Amino acid sequence: MNFIKEILKSTIKGIISFFLGLFIIIITFSFLSALFSGEQEEVINVEENSLLHINNLSIIGDRDTKPSDLNFNLNDIPLPLPLIDNSDLEQKISLQTFERVIESAKNDDKIKGIYLNVENVSLSFNKVEKVRSILEGFKKDKPIYSFSNIQSKASYYISSISNFNAISPPGFVSVSGFGIGTFFYKSLFDEIGVNVELFRAGEFKGAAEPFVRDNFSKENKKQYMNLLDYRMGNYLDNISESRNIKEDMLMYMIDNYQTELASDAYENNLIDSIMYEDQMTDYLKNEVDSSYKKIKLLKYLNSLEKVNRYNKNKVAILYLVGDVLPGYGDEGIFSETIINNIKKIKKNKNIKSVILYFNSGGGSAYASDLITREIELLQKEKPVITYMSDVCASAAYYMSMPSDTLIASEGSIVGSIGVFAIFPDLSELISEKIKIKSDYIKTNENIGEIDLARPLSNNEKNLIQRGVNYFYDDFLDVVSKGRNMTTEEVDLLGRGKVYYGQESKELNLVDVIGSLEDAIKIASDLGEVEKYQIVEYPKQKTDIEKIISSLEMSKSIIEIKQLDNWLIKSLINGKKFDPYQMRLEFKVD
Repeated sequence: MNFIKEILKSTIKGIISFFLGLFIIIITFSFLSALFSGEQEEVINVEENSLLHINNLSIIGDRDTKPSDLNFNLNDIPLPLPLIDNSDLEQKISLQTFERVIESAKNDDKIKGIYLNVENVSLSFNKVEKVRSILEGFKKDKPIYSFSNIQSKASYYISSISNFNAISPPGFVSVSGFGIGTFFYKSLFDEIGVNVELFRAGEFKGAAEPFVRDNFSKENKKQYMNLLDYRMGNYLDNISESRNIKEDMLMYMIDNYQTELASDAYENNLIDSIMYEDQMTDYLKNEVDSSYKKIKLLKYLNSLEKVNRYNKNKVAILYLVGDVLPGYGDEGIFSETIINNIKKIKKNKNIKSVILYFNSGGGSAYASDLITREIELLQKEKPVITYMSDVCASAAYYMSMPSDTLIASEGSIVGSIGVFAIFPDLSELISEKIKIKSDYIKTNENIGEIDLARPLSNNEKNLIQRGVNYFYDDFLDVVSKGRNMTTEEVDLLGRGKVYYGQESKELNLVDVIGSLEDAIKIASDLGEVEKYQIVEYPKQKTDIEKIISSLEMSKSIIEIKQLDNWLIKSLINGKKFDPYQMRLEFKVD
């Protein structure tokens, strides 16, 4: 058996080595070509009668990423394995930067309006709301024109504020309700002989429900319907106001599938015209100028004066984005990596205050506890402010507790105070299905580890549940101290329940409903600095470092990012798998 494994291992290593060698040759020639191409930095001049052309809102992320260090498009470079994703190498901009660009365009006499041409907006609903609000501010001074062949639900929600909105004749418009769906694996596990043991504190803590049920529990249906109703209310209200359609009529259209076809959308006043792109160009020539120009969003950004000049006094933003995992890593909140960054921030005397930027549904209880301790030590020396972006739930909410001020967006998902543990019992799969037997020689019944090849004993089940209760009691204690509440009050709000931002403010789970700009203002006030420079942690990688990270992922052959399963991802990514989890249940977007 070991002989066969070694052959397979050698074969796989050989394949990967071949592709890595090929890739190194490609990247070397590309790098040398870019280095000696002699291209000068482009000088960008904004011409008269220009429209700011926004054709990809999916570049909006949690933070600005640097433009490419090299003079070529990294997404055109074939990575050594086709399953590796290049999308993380694209330049991203934050909502804050997007707002600065739109505000600059509004005050720029050369910019006559915005041309929106977006079909699929891959953003959270919270960010979609923010983008829409920013564009509404622009529309008060200058027009917005929209055209797409197809408008997804998010892209239509944004483009519905336009002065003129058109789609092509064969196009579709998606105006619809909201829902949450996921796969449930219990029947599959029953079939293959896997019994998943779930231990949890909180009947609303449902992150592991897909492994032990075939459908949503009534508790999760109830709480997530609350979030969906909130979003649906905003959605209907804003489209109704922008398009001057009564909400009940809009709901009638949705329920009767009268929004999708171009002809239905036009007849129901969801759009202003049906035309092809060349006809849209003629329309803009008539409305703007016969010789109007288009300048793309990132190009216009590069034309603007750089901000955040050097200052001795600093306000640090520590980005905590993704799953919480033990150890070191980049794509997620890895405990050792984040702790090292917190220590650097604490040591830097020029940093006067710190903002914790959260966009996370939580993860490892073990890792989050270690990070929280370092935040507590940091807060004793510098003011700490938490800003909650799309999600700050479960372990992420736990880690925010040592902060002086908690700020959430109106649509942030907050809470999910609860803990669970999960253990797969593989005994039937191994013994009965694939006919492998296991045996132990041991001095004691308890040898300090749990064997997944046999069912859990009653003593082991009792131990695991006591561990879950211990972590949950700790969670209640940390929140009660952070929010100045009794543990009984926190327990009523906890047990895995989730809330949207405004609701969490009313329940005293956060202090302020606001933006990152509000967080920066509070941080500078608490740090007692009027002029300051924003510094960001963790440090961003160069393109070459990103590529190397992508190559390291090829060791697993499968592109982990494309697996939308937290259990598999944490087992593969984490050097230490933590069975105790403080994690949000399902993605709402």
